[in-house]
Amino acid sequence: MVEGIEKLITHFLRSYDKPFSARDFSDLLSSFGEDVCMDEIVDFLDSDERVFPLEKNLYITKAGAFTGMFFSFEPTAQELEQKLFVAGDRCLPFIDAEMHSCSLHFEYNGKNLSRALFETDCNTARNMFTFFGDEYASQYIAADPVNAELGIAGNNFELPPKLMLSAFSLKKIIDDTGFTKGDRLLCQVLDWSKGVIRVFPVLNHNKNPFVKNSETEDRLRWCRLLEEKLLKSFEKMGPCQTMEQQLSYVFYENRFELCSPDCGSIHEFLENAEKVGMELYGVETRIWKKGESVPVVGAWNRDQCSSITAGMADMVSGVGLPDFLLDCLIEDQLYEKKEDLSLILNKIFPRAVALDADREKFFQLQIMNRSAILRKHYNWFADFAIGPLRHQALELYSKVEDLVYEIEAVSDQLEMFPQQELAILAQLFVHTRRILELFASNEDCGDEENTALRMSLEGMEYNFDEIKGQLKSAIDRSQAGKFKVI
Repeated sequence: MVEGIEKLITHFLRSYDKPFSARDFSDLLSSFGEDVCMDEIVDFLDSDERVFPLEKNLYITKAGAFTGMFFSFEPTAQELEQKLFVAGDRCLPFIDAEMHSCSLHFEYNGKNLSRALFETDCNTARNMFTFFGDEYASQYIAADPVNAELGIAGNNFELPPKLMLSAFSLKKIIDDTGFTKGDRLLCQVLDWSKGVIRVFPVLNHNKNPFVKNSETEDRLRWCRLLEEKLLKSFEKMGPCQTMEQQLSYVFYENRFELCSPDCGSIHEFLENAEKVGMELYGVETRIWKKGESVPVVGAWNRDQCSSITAGMADMVSGVGLPDFLLDCLIEDQLYEKKEDLSLILNKIFPRAVALDADREKFFQLQIMNRSAILRKHYNWFADFAIGPLRHQALELYSKVEDLVYEIEAVSDQLEMFPQQELAILAQLFVHTRRILELFASNEDCGDEENTALRMSLEGMEYNFDEIKGQLKSAIDRSQAGKFKVI
């Protein structure tokens, strides 16, 4: 039944295209026998990245927000030479960012453009995925099926000098219109869930290049408007979790101005922007004020930034342990061939957390029950490849969690902390949780994936060691400032 409800929710959030309320969502669940309290529904909708909040307590899905919207781009000279284009990050934020660009469908005159292969160098390939974050571009390239045999993940995601990318043929458009350098593709989202996009060729090559035409002026105004709206979003919401999310909010809130047929492209915007650029945010990249450090704390979250982690308060108060963490800790004990289940409780909470007798008994019972279930199916030999990696991830998670908890005690002074180091710590917390969630899901990982995970963990351990000293010093300064000599 749970699986059926999850599919129902996924289908709704990927396809429903009209405004709806939390009550509408509750009624949908109730019609399938699921009664969920309104507070939980609101929390879910407020946190789900597939949903935008509207006024008057209404919501709209990304499918509803971006279906019918326009965006555009100019194919490069290299692409035109091969009579194709690579979607890459050019469709952000209008399509599902979880859908690889090679899985999209582009329609021209009612028919899908045929698939093609783009031959290029690694730097050009990386630039085509830059809005996913420079740090993730190689991973998107490695995920392209055409590169499956290159073993990029097993080589620490280092790209070969030359490679191929999945692309879409421009031959039909070129034959029909004479499409060439200087022309652009105007795109309209037809089906957000399935990644279907209609393309219209916009011909500019026959216009005088020495005379500024109205279309050029319109696109320059578009770039200036996008820059203005992004700067306002920085003040309102600060840096978002990803660049795609930042763009999503800005384009949605200003969709009637930014998603019109005279729109430019996000790459053209970046080339023309004077005050906005890509800046480092910990170990990741964000769109931010050009030349400025991206802060973790600011006016947008100063009043509610008492915690830089999610879930810690619930765990300490006894709401329950995250399933993925509990499963990983139990399986780690089984791999290490240790029998004392009381050791698990000491690993779950930071050392400074003191549990009362009732809370401790509650958690011990939860551990015992889950351990009994997992022991029935655990196979030590089958766990031989993942066991050491899981243990390594748990060790790092414990160190990160301890430091996060120390910072919690002085969370009212986070603006005084080194912001890049604070960002890295928050990112390490999120990334280690994701790795542990992967291990708990029992998904089969091949040798290449295991090698990539091991390298990733080693890099994360290095990053933690690099920032730990500065954050510890900031904690000491903050704690010293709370004491006064009388």
